[in-house]
Amino acid sequence: MQIGYKWLKELVDFEWGAEELCDRLTMAGTACEVTGLVFEKFDGVVIGKIKSIEPHPSSENLKVCQVDIGLKTATTVCGAPNVTVGLKSAFAVMGAALPGGVHIELTEKLGVKSEGMLCSEKELGLSDDGSRIIELETAMKAGTDLWEKLELEEPLIEFELTPNRPDCMSAIGVAREIAALAGSLVKHPEIELAEIDKQATDEIRIEIENPEACPRYAARLIDRIKIGPSPFWLKRKLVSAGLRPINNVVDITNLVLMEYGHPLHAFDFSKFSMPQVIVRSAQDGEKFTTLDGDKRELKAGDVLITDGSVPVALGGIMGGEDSEVGEKTDRVLLESAYFNPSNIRRTHKRLNIDSESAVRFEKGADPNMVPRACDYAAYLMSRLAGGKVHEGIVDSYPKAIEPVEVELRPTRVNKILATDISAPQMIDILDSLGFGVQTGKKISVLVPTFRPDCTREIDLVEEIGRIYGYDRIGTSLRAAGELLTARNELEVFKDRIRDTLVRQGLYEILTPNMIDPEKALKLDMEDRFVRLLNPLSRDMAAFRSDLFFNALQVVNRNLNYRQKDIKLFEIGSVAYKNGDGSHTETTHLGIVVCGRPDVRNWAINPANYDFFDLKGIVEDFCQGMNLAHFEFRQKDWKYFKPDGSFDLYIEGEALGRAGVVSDNALSMYDLELPVYYLEVELEKLHRHYSEEINYHPLPRYPSTWRDIAVVVDEGVLSADLVNTIEETGGEILTKVELFDVYRGKQVEKGKKSLAFNLEFRSLEKTLTDEEVDPVFVRIIERLKDKFTATLRT
Repeated sequence: MQIGYKWLKELVDFEWGAEELCDRLTMAGTACEVTGLVFEKFDGVVIGKIKSIEPHPSSENLKVCQVDIGLKTATTVCGAPNVTVGLKSAFAVMGAALPGGVHIELTEKLGVKSEGMLCSEKELGLSDDGSRIIELETAMKAGTDLWEKLELEEPLIEFELTPNRPDCMSAIGVAREIAALAGSLVKHPEIELAEIDKQATDEIRIEIENPEACPRYAARLIDRIKIGPSPFWLKRKLVSAGLRPINNVVDITNLVLMEYGHPLHAFDFSKFSMPQVIVRSAQDGEKFTTLDGDKRELKAGDVLITDGSVPVALGGIMGGEDSEVGEKTDRVLLESAYFNPSNIRRTHKRLNIDSESAVRFEKGADPNMVPRACDYAAYLMSRLAGGKVHEGIVDSYPKAIEPVEVELRPTRVNKILATDISAPQMIDILDSLGFGVQTGKKISVLVPTFRPDCTREIDLVEEIGRIYGYDRIGTSLRAAGELLTARNELEVFKDRIRDTLVRQGLYEILTPNMIDPEKALKLDMEDRFVRLLNPLSRDMAAFRSDLFFNALQVVNRNLNYRQKDIKLFEIGSVAYKNGDGSHTETTHLGIVVCGRPDVRNWAINPANYDFFDLKGIVEDFCQGMNLAHFEFRQKDWKYFKPDGSFDLYIEGEALGRAGVVSDNALSMYDLELPVYYLEVELEKLHRHYSEEINYHPLPRYPSTWRDIAVVVDEGVLSADLVNTIEETGGEILTKVELFDVYRGKQVEKGKKSLAFNLEFRSLEKTLTDEEVDPVFVRIIERLKDKFTATLRT
């Protein structure tokens, strides 16, 4: 919606410029901005008075005019039908610049020199009417600059309204907002309606057959209408609202629409077959031709306005072609009604008819604005079109729609807004917005029917807050109050996981919950998928049972974009069928590593990531999350390589799996680099998590170290060796670290050498060799017995 700045200035007193006005309205919830001027600027156009007219010597359709433009008289050639002696009009002098890049120069038309041009509204960009030159008031002084005289320098304000604010889809509605902010009053247009001594009820009868679809229908009857062009002040307002002037009657209904936000419709009453209006529902398949010339097929529930036998309008949306007001219309039936928003929206969307009326009715017009809008339009038709208004308005209103009553508690308002607004201030704010307020033991607020969005106390709180000023309400980064809902432990745990992994250099990914189950079955995975009955595509046919396949898709995409350093994680939902036919939905954490570190340093030659990098991420993760020590135990999983497939355990409980992705899985996603993957069940992991942090004092006594290198079979896991060393070392063994793995000439085939660094320390004294050596020998013997290990010399 758009409105001219000066239109708002007519309706309410305020001292702000257009830019400041938009800032204040936007801060109060009515978003708007200045987008330019209502009219395109023109220069060199003055007021001219036609002094004499002579026929053109070479053309019957042209006239040679002498025009007084103040300091001189200019000669021009004009073909407008309304050019007459004494008429004051717009004259573009030589050198004038008109809208559209038109420049006026000395020209010769069929042998007669023309020193300028008498202009139509279209040539000056004031309207689409190019059939006649502009007719100005006789009191205007010749030679005066027209742009300045008509005060055309008017900012155009465009509004971006939310669907719940139909009251602001009008100049009066916006003026009401401004009045509340400025502490002033809305100046409603004055209505001095003179009626003739004929009762409208004697001429027209109204019947509503479907009051649910049309709760109210009113009409006035106006005789002796003279169809013609509207005055410029009316055209100006319509142009500023983005509407095209047509004729005085149609323009008046559009003016009321944009000023009050209430749609009206004018019928040529002489085209009615009977003096009545019957509002009924359409029948399935019934045909109706609207004003735009399209023949529409209707459905039951669509609202039709009829003259008792023939449909004349599609209620609330568009009039009919057969009852349209035209040049010969002299008798008008003026409709002002209220239609059910749901009915209008349903018909509007199905038939795809764009109209200002439909937009307003579907958002919720004011049922109690019906008589005011009708009276205002009738008054303007009597004033601008010479109409004679019959006495009284014929109004069918079977069940009145009353204002909603809502109790307001000032203490509740201040508690929610964290303010200290007094009750009288609240009452003044609501009163300025048009709400009725009754005080007593409690404050009772009558919500006007033009505010269908306000139905609860919290809606009133919002109204008070936005007019009081959100910028006046203090801010706080601390969450508090009755509305605060504590986050559950699992959500807090997820955030802690994200922080920990991001600090380790991993990036979080979010992928769809749906996968192609056939790919999983090709890897011999168990068919436990929860399938969709009607999937959008084969690739989204089932809910994922793990995060593995989506992770590989992301790896593939990154490698295709030449991103070689891939360390990613995802926290997402998975679901799978149980043996009894039910299904389980839970949350998993997946981590994937591929490629090589993106290190650009001449002194470093980074190697590709391997499984130990994934293991290192898990070690740092467990330490950062204050989790107990983990261990890998070999377990065959179909999509991991046999010698690189493990279950992950913490404190004896299996939480997930990890390993080197199999060649079959890699080829399925066109991956050539090795990929290392880990996935754990979040709920199980959370059971081992504790927010408690244990602190240990710095050691007072020095450590002593021993190194040991043992040769074992290739299939022996280093983790098993570490566990055995820790169990045998007792309390004085504080740390075991693998620092070398060797396979080569000095180690026979099928064997490997593992070197460990052992740290010994006592909290009570400095350890001697006599105390450490026996423990060290015991560790060696234990490794020999359990793993057939030999010392590497």
